[in-house]
This record gives sequence, C-alpha cells and structure tokens, in this order.
Amino acid sequence: MTLRDEIIKTIKEEFPDAELEVHERRDTILEIRATLGQEIFIEVYANFLSNKRSYALIYKGDRIFGYDNYKFWHYHPVKDPNIHISCEEPSVPFVIQQIRKTIESRRQYPMS
Repeated sequence: MTLRDEIIKTIKEEFPDAELEVHERRDTILEIRATLGQEIFIEVYANFLSNKRSYALIYKGDRIFGYDNYKFWHYHPVKDPNIHISCEEPSVPFVIQQIRKTIESRRQYPMS
C-alpha cells in the first residue's frame, strides 16, 4: 500500500464524514486536506524527494497539534503546539488516532 493510500484509508476509517482533497505534483509532493468541520481540518504533506512529512490538526487557521520530521521526528503537543518533543517515526494510523483523541478530549473543536 502506498503512503497516499494508507493516509486516505486511515482518515476515512477514523473520520468517515471528512471531506478529502488530494493534490499530487509530479509524483514528488502529496498534500491531503481532510475537512472535519467549518474551522477544523487535518493537513498532511509529504515530499518524496526530501522524505519530509507533516501531519497537522488545524483549528481556526492555527496548528493545534501535529507531527513532522523537519530536522528530526517530533510532535507538537496541544498544550503548546509551538514546541517540539522528539519522538520515533510514528505510523500513519497512530498519528490519525492521536488527532482523533485530541479532538475528542477537547470539545471546543466542533466537527460539523
């Protein structure tokens, strides 16, 4: 299964009502936006040449949680999404499940 297919499959499993937009450029860049509500979405970015990946939960235009490997694998906790906490490379299902848990633990993020 390709990374693209794994991301789409996992998002559809965790967020069956999400509206997905998938953009690919020259088999190099993959961008996926999963709209969950009027002001909340998941943004996934992958660059296959540089091996960079980013998963972010965006609410009202701000990243409120995420994982990426810019310089090293790390995550941005919901308590302070501007800091970097080092971690091992997470699996796609793990990241999407963490996003689901973040939304469920904070009811101020409406998904409709």
